[in-house]
Amino acid sequence: MKPLWTLTLGACTLLASAAAQNPRPNTIDSIHAPVVVGIPPCDAFIGLCLMPDGEIRHYNYGSHPASPAPGYLSSRDSGLTWHARSLAAELPAADQRSPLSGEYIRLFCVGSNVYALRTEGGLAGGRTITKIDSVPGIMNKPPIFIRNGTRVISGAHRIDRSGAFVYISDDDGRTWHASQKVTAPDHQKGGFHQGTRWNHGAVEPTIVELQDGRLWMIMRTAQDHHYQSFSEDGGETWTPATPSPFYGTITMPTLHRLGDGRLLFLWCNTTPLPELPTANGVWDDVFTNRCVLHAAVSEDDGRSWTGFREILLDPDRNAANYGITRHGEDKSVHQAQAIEVAPGKILVSAGQHRLSRRMVLFDVDWLYDTVRTCDFSDGLDSWTAFRYYRGITGHCCYNRQLAPLLVSHPDDSARKALCIRYQPNDSLVQDNDGALWNFPASPSGEVTLSLRIPQGAAAVELLLNDRWFNPTDTVARYAAPYRATLDRRTLGIRDDRWHSVTIRWSEGRAARLMVDGRRRTTLPLQNATEHGPSYLHLLGGHTPDSVGVWVERVEARKLPLR
Repeated sequence: MKPLWTLTLGACTLLASAAAQNPRPNTIDSIHAPVVVGIPPCDAFIGLCLMPDGEIRHYNYGSHPASPAPGYLSSRDSGLTWHARSLAAELPAADQRSPLSGEYIRLFCVGSNVYALRTEGGLAGGRTITKIDSVPGIMNKPPIFIRNGTRVISGAHRIDRSGAFVYISDDDGRTWHASQKVTAPDHQKGGFHQGTRWNHGAVEPTIVELQDGRLWMIMRTAQDHHYQSFSEDGGETWTPATPSPFYGTITMPTLHRLGDGRLLFLWCNTTPLPELPTANGVWDDVFTNRCVLHAAVSEDDGRSWTGFREILLDPDRNAANYGITRHGEDKSVHQAQAIEVAPGKILVSAGQHRLSRRMVLFDVDWLYDTVRTCDFSDGLDSWTAFRYYRGITGHCCYNRQLAPLLVSHPDDSARKALCIRYQPNDSLVQDNDGALWNFPASPSGEVTLSLRIPQGAAAVELLLNDRWFNPTDTVARYAAPYRATLDRRTLGIRDDRWHSVTIRWSEGRAARLMVDGRRRTTLPLQNATEHGPSYLHLLGGHTPDSVGVWVERVEARKLPLR
């Protein structure tokens, strides 16, 4: 059969570019840091399946405009390479396999109804499709099997967005009923918000069975945090929703239990720009926080977490035609699904639009790394440094500009450095400079910059934050746990030489700012942070400046708790 779909030339080019920057290992054992290995055939929250013989399939259920017919990608080397496979329309597509019967089960929505598909005799056999709800639904999550497989649940919400809930089956997917709903409070304008965010209650729930038998649900909401709820009766009833330990606004969270019992959490960990006066709570005026996906791991069933690391930055995040190329499709990397392809090796499918979505392999051990450095030898690949052009284009988005921050090193033209300055530009939503860089979350740690402040350079703010903000968002300074001013007076610098500036913090205490190893000042803890800082944010001002503050290297290091 002719393969049902193929990668477009543009997508192939993007994938080749990513591979050139971070070469793909030849074996799964050599995987450590995240590596892009493919492009999902459709929106990434469903369709990723591990078959009994070790084959990995990523199904396309025919719901995406870029790939309108059923089919799947197949990998037989733990996700390192992929091949397109056709699927006859009458054959069942897999989702999740029952550990008791070996049959495959998935839930889906068509028109005003919700259906459950269950195979009869495995993928080579027949299938039974049963209507389980006559209220329109949207985006049913892959089933999970709890109570040693005797109960099946699937996270859901309805198209009226009246709350998150689960569908429950106690007969291996043959019959279903819906649980109690969980809701979240509406966003209210005020403070930095001149308008109201798109309010859609609690939706897109992700659920995991905890070791004590409870179920833990984390939901997408319009608040600054994902909300959470718990069930002690297998999902029938749920506690009132409360803020979870994770930041996330109008983005999808994903929980996954690893084979050794640890929990993996995938989420954006981002905060959008303040709402415009035109935002009325009915629909989002513009999505400004869907460009990055994070991962964290827990060894104590969710009580504490390690990592908070970027596993994927939207490869199209800097595009000047970001909105124009979408033609009504959602975009970004905010949806995710994960499977463990080998012990500790995780394959994540992430994203929506074909220009943004990716499949990524990484080792969970990478989340335990304690040091990260950058000398700009790979440009700004590991940074977020775009700005928005004025005017909403396409589907809920701005076109972008990669800020012109990367320049030739003043001492060596073969090297690059970062330069933060200010040149007015009326075509931008916010025309100040800004750049974000992620490092492993550290309750106690230090960040060191090698920087140069020429005479006449305007001050730059250094923020240590515990989530992603838009690079130019000045609100970030008010949320940051620590905030420092980088200028000659504050740092005691009187020459054009390169200097080492270190900020060292300890859990719940003021931080120390040192210049060339000598203590210069103390930075108060402005905002408590549950997991510690994980972002270096350099934020430029609005004082005209053609000189700029220069950075040639950054390093973040996790330190033992004191």
